[in-house]
Amino acid sequence: HVVENGTIKPSTAKTQAVRKFPEPTTIKQVQSFLGLTGYFRKYIKDYSTIAKPLSDLTRKENPFVFGTLQKAAFEKLKNIMSEGPLLHIYKYGRRTELHTDACKQGYGAILLQEAEDGKLHPVYYMSKKTNTAEEKYDSYELEVLAIINALKKFRVYLLGQHFKIVTDCSAFQKTMHKKDLITRIARWALQLEEFDYEIEHRAGSRMKHVDALSRYPVMIICNDTLTSKLKKAQEEDDSIQTLKSLLEKQESEEFF
Repeated sequence: HVVENGTIKPSTAKTQAVRKFPEPTTIKQVQSFLGLTGYFRKYIKDYSTIAKPLSDLTRKENPFVFGTLQKAAFEKLKNIMSEGPLLHIYKYGRRTELHTDACKQGYGAILLQEAEDGKLHPVYYMSKKTNTAEEKYDSYELEVLAIINALKKFRVYLLGQHFKIVTDCSAFQKTMHKKDLITRIARWALQLEEFDYEIEHRAGSRMKHVDALSRYPVMIICNDTLTSKLKKAQEEDDSIQTLKSLLEKQESEEFF
């Protein structure tokens, strides 16, 4: 990474690797490209949305067809990296906001801070796919889940200072003060206690910058040697594969 003038951006060597990446002809090559670009996902707004046509190719049930949508996604990610995406460096004590959104497919968040120009700028992007159990949550629970997981992700930045949580879930603030919360929400409410925050509700039409992160999340496969070795070892372990098969068939949330 290159740090200068209060911003951080990917190093030239890394961005060149993305720009020179050949058009994928196999699933493995798509996974490698997603692993490489996924390393920079915190720099790229709507990364999940852009990468979705490529990430869909890695699913077992989908045939490998590198068509128009896939080529467009591939080229767009390469172009973004060529332009040198920027994030502002987090500075403790500055006005900070956490914007979140969620839907059945996943949830997303953007951590923003006020810079010298008096405007809020992105410090970090986050998006995650919901699992089988989470897909069954109602919209309110999903919104709270997005907030809780964003706080976990950005905990090191947010502990010890006041910040604002901005969400389109109007019931969140009122519900957190109720005494008869359901078990799951009550557990999440306890996790909020360590933070010094205020809540601001904004209509969904004003949260489009986070909406895309929640609606098109992807699980990025890390292009890492140790990760690859662990993955291969797990795939060759009969006990792990049996357990994996049972978990994939089990719909009860107790497995998550």
